[in-house]
Amino acid sequence: METSVAPRIAAIEHKTGWSALLRRRAWLGLLLIVTSLLIPRDSYAGKDGLDWAILSAVSGERFNLVSWEIQAIGQKVRDLVRSPGATLSPTEEHDLVLEYMKGVRHVNELSGAIEDAAAGMGEGNLAQKQVELQRELDQLRTIQEERRPTVERVLEQQVAGVLRKLGFTTAGMVFPPVRFQFTESPNLMIVSPRDAIRMEESVHLDPTMPVNEIEKIEQEVATKTDRSTLIEGTGGFSSYPTMVLQSSSLRWVIETVAHEWAHTYLTLRPLGWRYGSSGGMRTINETVASIFGDEISRMVMDEYYGDMTGPDPWPRPLSMDPGWLSPVAMEPDFEFGAFMRETRLRTDELLAQGKVVAAEQYMEMRRLDLLEQGYGIRKLNQAYFAFHGSYAVGTSATDPIGGKLRALRLRAGSLPEFIRIVATFNDVADLDAALSS
Repeated sequence: METSVAPRIAAIEHKTGWSALLRRRAWLGLLLIVTSLLIPRDSYAGKDGLDWAILSAVSGERFNLVSWEIQAIGQKVRDLVRSPGATLSPTEEHDLVLEYMKGVRHVNELSGAIEDAAAGMGEGNLAQKQVELQRELDQLRTIQEERRPTVERVLEQQVAGVLRKLGFTTAGMVFPPVRFQFTESPNLMIVSPRDAIRMEESVHLDPTMPVNEIEKIEQEVATKTDRSTLIEGTGGFSSYPTMVLQSSSLRWVIETVAHEWAHTYLTLRPLGWRYGSSGGMRTINETVASIFGDEISRMVMDEYYGDMTGPDPWPRPLSMDPGWLSPVAMEPDFEFGAFMRETRLRTDELLAQGKVVAAEQYMEMRRLDLLEQGYGIRKLNQAYFAFHGSYAVGTSATDPIGGKLRALRLRAGSLPEFIRIVATFNDVADLDAALSS
């Protein structure tokens, strides 16, 4: 792979006529306009002392979206001019993407081996082993960084190709353009009342925070406000370009690219405008994006990576279960989704009875049960369910919105028609109206 593709990437020169130059300038103008419209904002504002408690606790740890946007837009503008990998054949594109995914996996393995050596695990001269592993890791990261813009461009074009065939175009172009960058997606702090499961506030934080700092912030806000708190990692982020977590699972990467593109697409339509108006509208937005991402990823994999067989790992099992639309029930020895659904229903019952402490004790007991099954969930509380409940898909979902949207998707017949219908929603009641019409 490296002997055939890499030299060709390095040798690419920009040769274009006036028409191509004008097209690139038009794309650049569109990119800047879309970016100004799609930069997200944190949701908390003006609620007694809650804002102040959050602001004081996360001081210095908030995610710097402006700095990230500047570098990401800079890269995408350079890519418009350089067109990295433009001369690669489809076979070479396919092989480069798979090589990059293999590299991501190897980076993770080397990082783990270095941590083990630093902790004293293993035999022989561990200090020397750590130095050698770090040298190998640094070299691999350099290679991966050289490949990254080309791999991003290939995946952007593959997803855009499927979208174009489905008719998600404006004036003949996929709009907004599919643009993403592999990066460390920000953490999200979720704040929920203790007596109900509801995302009351949220704020994006630095993804490099150590666990002890995360738990310190959670505890500080929880103590000062008598709320349930949780800081979770995110697999993607609806900035523009969108952020996508480095993962060795190609299918998950493609699904996340499509999922986040759906958010940018809907941001320009009533459903996206109303994202933060209520918990129900947030759930509709996230569930629609999950349905969209799942179907688009299947199409992209079938068209460009049909030689790959077997299921991929799914970093977000609650929001991106590949079998959510399947009528066939899975019956393993332990089914995570069914366990979580049962947990959520019982928790809701206890909270409805005003038994807040009992509900929290029950959730902790269930978390310990999950540990015995090999699921390392750090905190299972109201904030956890408030966050994951935004994705009303999967066997653990309890919100009826998920079932209604699945029914509407099947009734719509095609994915474009489904998106056309839901994009016009201004309220949760519109979903019921669409189903009854």
